[in-house]
Amino acid sequence: MSQNYKFKSLEIAKASQKKEIDETKNDGFKTYEIGESKTIDFVLLDGTRQNFPYSHYLTSWLGVENEERVIKIFFATHMVTVKGFCLDQLYNRILKQELKRISANKIRYEITRNDNTYITNIVIQWKGSVSEKK
Repeated sequence: MSQNYKFKSLEIAKASQKKEIDETKNDGFKTYEIGESKTIDFVLLDGTRQNFPYSHYLTSWLGVENEERVIKIFFATHMVTVKGFCLDQLYNRILKQELKRISANKIRYEITRNDNTYITNIVIQWKGSVSEKK
């Protein structure tokens, strides 16, 4: 005789995977990915990738520049600027340190500016170059 066991940990894992898939849908584009991670990975338009540990995260800022929403994320050694539309949800996920990956997409693929997060550009600067310009 065999018995069927239900493991709560497996159910939680399946639920979080489904939530992760639902959260990253954006008309076929993955703009960001959530999940447990000690680092955040940035994917630039040209495919270049760079990650930073959340332990180096200092602060972030959400605002508007040239009619585009902007998030500036300050790490111990770098500043990352994320530009796009509807970035409020992304900003809240940064505060909770839930993001695993943020990807920029070409603006020509932007379908509509509805309530979906859409990232048009990511710029990574070494903080030494930011302070030298002042």
